[in-house]
Amino acid sequence: MQDLIDQFIAVWNTTFIGTTVGQLAVAAIVLLVFILARRLFARIVIARLKRLTAKTSTTIDDDIVDALQQPLTFLFLIIGLSIVVQWITFDADTEQVLVNILNSLIAITIFWTGYRVVNPISLYFDKFIRKIAGPVANEVRDYLLKALKIFLVASGIVAVLSQWGINPWPYFAGIGVLSLPIAFAAKDSVSNVFGGIKLILIDQVFRVGDWIETPSIGNGTVEAISLSTIRVRKFSKAILTVPNGIVAGEPITNWTRMTNRRIKMDIGLTYDTTSDQFKAILGRIRVHIAGDERVDHSVTEMVHMTEFSASSIDINLYYFTRTTNWQEWRQIIEEHMLAFMAIIEEEGSAIAFPTRSIQIEGKAEKLTPASGD
Repeated sequence: MQDLIDQFIAVWNTTFIGTTVGQLAVAAIVLLVFILARRLFARIVIARLKRLTAKTSTTIDDDIVDALQQPLTFLFLIIGLSIVVQWITFDADTEQVLVNILNSLIAITIFWTGYRVVNPISLYFDKFIRKIAGPVANEVRDYLLKALKIFLVASGIVAVLSQWGINPWPYFAGIGVLSLPIAFAAKDSVSNVFGGIKLILIDQVFRVGDWIETPSIGNGTVEAISLSTIRVRKFSKAILTVPNGIVAGEPITNWTRMTNRRIKMDIGLTYDTTSDQFKAILGRIRVHIAGDERVDHSVTEMVHMTEFSASSIDINLYYFTRTTNWQEWRQIIEEHMLAFMAIIEEEGSAIAFPTRSIQIEGKAEKLTPASGD
């Protein structure tokens, strides 16, 4: 029995990587204890936090607790490793490796925590992003989240490498050089994104539902907007998708933002209409337009004789409706045209139609065929 004890003590005191097997066993026990404490923390503390957050009216706190659960429990492994490094004597090289590992784990935990809480915390800024970005708020939010996550990952890599005495910047510079062909190939995509930022966020040229006109699109209604493309429903009901980089460099007419809708028409009366009839017709048309509340009388309103054309004497009408709705505008035009026709008929005149009068003076001479014909 004594021999067995002596043998056990000999193995316990055997040196390995600058420390005894007994110390390594204690280190393993310490780590095991903190691993078990990690599970206990998750079952008791985290579960308690989840019950508390479940009682609130918002789900953001629930998402934050879920995001923090894994980094918090991972801290127990770091604490256990820290105790092992401080209490147990290793040789210089082994201790330095363990310290580097410990510092790397701390850096990973910090940036890992930031990476996980980005999504739930970003919900606090949704209202602000919607106010700024409007129809592309979700897409802008996704781009910002991806950019922030990439930054956190890159920063975490730099922090870990620095713990091992490695300068990461030459590697990043090399990656930047290798990415030049990719950046050149993606220049159109970048142009489209910046075009979308200019159109939507800076200039705010149009919104979803607007009727616009551009050289590349023609006329259509904006159905969807993203940072890279605009989708337009043509009046033929076809869908046209155009890159923002193209639209951003073109003149854009936004018909939806007109303050009024114009009515412009010419009415040609026959040449047998007298001047008195013209005066009466012009006066009654002006009175009719002036009495219609659907017409905006605060802007230009003109009814005048304008031209002696080939087969008619023309009256030009130029005024604006209050409504910009296309169907209502067409209904107003129809009612006005019927009223104008009635006025012309009641005044004894008529709307002209294309005619041609041929006046023959004298008698036509008889043509004699030439000899031989």
